Amino acid sequence: MDYTGKRFSVLGDSISTFKGVTVDDPNTFYGRVMCEKGGFRGVEDTWWRRVIDGLGGTVERVNAYAGSCVTDGFGLGRGMSSAERVDALGAPDVILIFGGANDLGFGVPAEEFRASYRLLLARLRARYPNAELVCSTLINGRKVLEDEPFFMGEEPFKALEPFSSVVRDCAAEAGARLVDMAASGLRYDAIDGCHPTAGGMAQLADLWLAVLRA
Repeated sequence: MDYTGKRFSVLGDSISTFKGVTVDDPNTFYGRVMCEKGGFRGVEDTWWRRVIDGLGGTVERVNAYAGSCVTDGFGLGRGMSSAERVDALGAPDVILIFGGANDLGFGVPAEEFRASYRLLLARLRARYPNAELVCSTLINGRKVLEDEPFFMGEEPFKALEPFSSVVRDCAAEAGARLVDMAASGLRYDAIDGCHPTAGGMAQLADLWLAVLRA
């Protein structure tokens, strides 16, 4: 499929934030300090800019909050499935959806996550009937900075598969495209085991691009 000139919006959590580009609030993870730790040159090193630039598209809106879950009422800020978040994506041709790690980390039950992910896709379909929806499964990082503590500890992220299975099922039900990063077996480079370095962002972007270019 040719994505040249298509308008892309992104709905996500801290992995998709970038100070001055996404919502500029205290919950922006990728500010100056973390960008320096992760070896970022600038916003062009984020996974989503790499994907959108790689497909010849343009950025419409990036709606990302650090700490946000798919499930509304958990974590920090409004959940990705909330009408407020869904309605704030501009006029996209394509919507990239990357979330769920915080739901897992905050202990949201898998079936509650399923209900929320299903609601998210239903609301996106209703609000943007002509947009292509692209969902990603969850994926584990590999902590590469020795002096940085693990994000939320190591334990919650040892059981990603039930949540990835939910994403697969909901994407199939909604007719959305799926980037099954979990199936790749990759452990991307991460500052704290979760948030990618610039190199980790490139690894994630390559997985998205392999699907979207197919």
